[in-house]
Amino acid sequence: MPKWLIYSTLSMLCWAAWSLLSPIASQSLSGGMIQILSSAGLAPVALVLLFSKNLWHGVHCGKGLALALATGILAGLGNIMVYYALNNGGPVSVVFPISSLAPLIPILAAPVLFKERLRGLQMCGIGVALVAIVLLNTDASATASVASSDVMSKWMVYALLSLLVFGITYLPQKGATYFISDELSTVAFAVGFAVLDVALLLTDQSLSWSIPATAGAVSLVIGVLIGVGSLTLFMAYRHGKASIVTPYVQLFPVISVLVAVPLYQERIGLWRGIGIVAALAAGVVLCLEKEEPLLVAKTVQE
Repeated sequence: MPKWLIYSTLSMLCWAAWSLLSPIASQSLSGGMIQILSSAGLAPVALVLLFSKNLWHGVHCGKGLALALATGILAGLGNIMVYYALNNGGPVSVVFPISSLAPLIPILAAPVLFKERLRGLQMCGIGVALVAIVLLNTDASATASVASSDVMSKWMVYALLSLLVFGITYLPQKGATYFISDELSTVAFAVGFAVLDVALLLTDQSLSWSIPATAGAVSLVIGVLIGVGSLTLFMAYRHGKASIVTPYVQLFPVISVLVAVPLYQERIGLWRGIGIVAALAAGVVLCLEKEEPLLVAKTVQE
């Protein structure tokens, strides 16, 4: 079995486990508190990476560290939006397919920020993604129309915000890998989590330190999963093509949906079911990228 497939599978399983454990923590803890506790679980992974011999490989460490730090802050904020969506009754089978549409944001921004033209496949993915969002807003009991809509519900708003924030996260995340090693990117990512935690401690008056044992332990495990999932994803990129690795890992919501429906006894109506399938398909299509020329890759590494 090729190394990229092994690492990609491990990463996908980590994200799937994160999605399935998050509702357990969200039942008793606020999104901010889960974020803070998960940072404690992420810390050991970052500490181990500090001893990697490849830690300082790369160029322009200042730029790379700044981008990776921003990635950690944004990713943590996106996680909080997911936790708030779950806090407010959002079903796992809908929240995570929505957040998996995050590649929609950088693709829509590319013509403005990078003067890139949208390709036919990307246009198709955008269309399917927009249809999926409409269908996922449909109440599970609706059968013939989308008249009954959850679009103004709190959990849907937070789910859409997670899509937006995760989409913005792609921009500094991709840039960081050009300048510093995967290990240092992950360490800076963890520091970004810590910076966000400090901001939460200073500004979030709703934080409660009355932490149930189960929810607290699950939050720590979530942090470990985030750390291992990020590291194995970086390793998958090192041994495989991004055009293959990214869509493969992006399939993790499929596991989330298949397990969450019986595990959490979630009901899925016809239109919402079609929306879930459309979202999963659009998420994969939007991740399909053209490989960069070898000359460019070599130039970046020099």
